[in-house]
Parts: sequence; structure tokens; C-alpha cells
Amino acid sequence: MPANGIDESDIAIRILRSNRGSVAGRVLPDSSIEVRAPLSMTTEEVRKFLDKFEPKFLPLVAQCRKTNAVLTEHPFGYGGEMLFRGEWTPIKEAKDDNSGYIAQYKAGAVVMKPGLSEVDMRLHISFLLYDLAIPIFEEKLHHYSDVMGVMYKSWTIGNARKRHGSCDSNGKITLSWLVVMMSEPVIEYIIVHELAHLKYMNHSKSFKDEVEAVLPDWKERRKAHGEYGLMLRCSGWI
Repeated sequence: MPANGIDESDIAIRILRSNRGSVAGRVLPDSSIEVRAPLSMTTEEVRKFLDKFEPKFLPLVAQCRKTNAVLTEHPFGYGGEMLFRGEWTPIKEAKDDNSGYIAQYKAGAVVMKPGLSEVDMRLHISFLLYDLAIPIFEEKLHHYSDVMGVMYKSWTIGNARKRHGSCDSNGKITLSWLVVMMSEPVIEYIIVHELAHLKYMNHSKSFKDEVEAVLPDWKERRKAHGEYGLMLRCSGWI
């Protein structure tokens, strides 16, 4: 059934059966649908499951296809691009010894030592972004903690792929280095979100009011955060 411009017959569906006790499905970055089903579940029962969750799956398939279309215009690798602070940033091959660095950021580009595999490129870019994120996060944490009248005990950069920020009951804030690939409004939203947890360790109305008092457009920023998350997932960072 066409939905969001998609013909259901055009979607690849992978069924993985195992000794699990329940059925679950998810949309993969390549826009296919993966269904994990019990061994006892028939193909017809899987079809009924897909029919039931079609309203949820099809929009996600459409989003993945739209995101992948954007990524084809910004391929990763030498001569390609990557996200940094929400902007598509060129990846250039160093013409010299790159000042002893495997990867560095200069003149608005990420410059990489020649001959690296994609795996090594991603690894060293993650090291680079970790370092670049420190002053960016620190400045915004100081600014917004003053604005909000809160004080965090400490902060650190983490490596979480899905949970981009956290705040524990001891006042320690952790931010994933991946956040620095997102736009400034999204970086600010994630930081304000975690700082608000210093007052409310939940997602209650009071918590949301606290975020909204600082960022009136927080819902738009939250939506953009989800879009960046999908972009990073489809491009292999998550």
C-alpha cells in the first residue's frame, strides 16, 4: 500500500527467526525492515505483525530513504565530506606529512594522512572530534549553567553512540563526542537538557518548563536532534 510515496512491495524485509519469545521489528539504515521472530511464528503471522505496525514503519522507511539521498551528495572519504557543527566539512588528503598528525582540522577542512582505510579514517576522526569538542562543550556548559542558575560537579566527554548526553545524581554531565557533529542549536539543546536535570531528574512538566524557559524553540531543536541522529546512523557513525 503506497504511503509517504512508498510502495510497500518496494521495501526489503528480512525475517530472522530464533528461540526468542516475542516478535520485534526495526527499520535499518538502508531503509529495509528487519523482523526478529520466534521459530514458531509463521510467515502469515509475520505479515500480520507488519500490517499492524505499518503506520510506524513506513514513515521511518521514508525518512531513511530521504536521509540516504542526502548522503549520496556528501560521500565520506578522501575528497568527500563529514559533518562538523552541523556543516558539511571537506575531507582532504594531506600533501605532506600533515605536521605529524594523522587527522587535523585546519582551514575549514579535515585533513587526513594519505592511505587510510575507511575504518581508520573514522577512528582518527573520532579522536579529532573528541579534542575539538572539549572547548565547544565547555564554553556552552559554562554559559548555560550561569543562565539557568545551576552548578554541575564535573563533566566529561563519552563515547556513547545513542545516548548523546546524561546527568547523574552526583551532578556529573557526560556528552558524547558525536554531538559536536550536530548543529549549534542542537548542541545547545542537548546541553540545556542535561543541565535541567540538575533541577529535575526526570522528564516531568517542570523539567520541560525549565528547558523551555531557556530555549523556547526546544521542540524544534529536539526534532532536529532526531534528524541528526538518523543522519549519523545512516552514515555509519552510530
